[in-house]
Amino acid sequence: MSTFGKNIRKIRSVRGLTQTQMADMLNVNRGMISSYEEGRAEPKIETVLKTADVFQLSTDLLLKSSVTVNQLSGFSIPQLQKSTSSKSSTSEESPVIFSFLPATTQAVSAGDLSPNSYLKKNDIALAIPAPAFVGKLMIMKTSTEIVIGKVSSVDANRIGIDNAEKTVVCKEALEVLGIYSPVQSLTPLEERMLHMEARLKNLEEKADFVQKSE
Repeated sequence: MSTFGKNIRKIRSVRGLTQTQMADMLNVNRGMISSYEEGRAEPKIETVLKTADVFQLSTDLLLKSSVTVNQLSGFSIPQLQKSTSSKSSTSEESPVIFSFLPATTQAVSAGDLSPNSYLKKNDIALAIPAPAFVGKLMIMKTSTEIVIGKVSSVDANRIGIDNAEKTVVCKEALEVLGIYSPVQSLTPLEERMLHMEARLKNLEEKADFVQKSE
């Protein structure tokens, strides 16, 4: 199994994602995720870049090192900077997103979306306005709800969503750039994994020291 494949499997395990959910987030099919994890295929550079973008990891780390639980548990969406001016204003000011994101980026919380398998309770999706395109993970705003799903068909403003098995009349479409989780306390399983990683690192350091001493 390649380093990338091992990291993909670990990301899924820590984040509680299925292969299908991971595939949708990376714009590949489920079979490719399985192939990466089993070492039967190597990722295209576009997939590596997408993975790095979604999970806020470097491409060098994904391809050459082992991703740690701490790295996966600690990333979070940058806080939206809101105006702190005490002056009254008749117009509501839009929050300013950090400069590494497109200026048109919108943050959509899980609570604002219809029930779905993509976001957990406290997750936030970052998305930009874009035309609906078959195969892409999109957020669709309708007159009655906001839904997220992989686009299966497009007919004017009527968009088919495969995971919801329905067609919606879309007022605004947003392409999902990434899904982020606020920093939270580690679960007991994550703490045990961190402890095991620390022990392994300590053993590796001792082994290196012994080899250098001989």
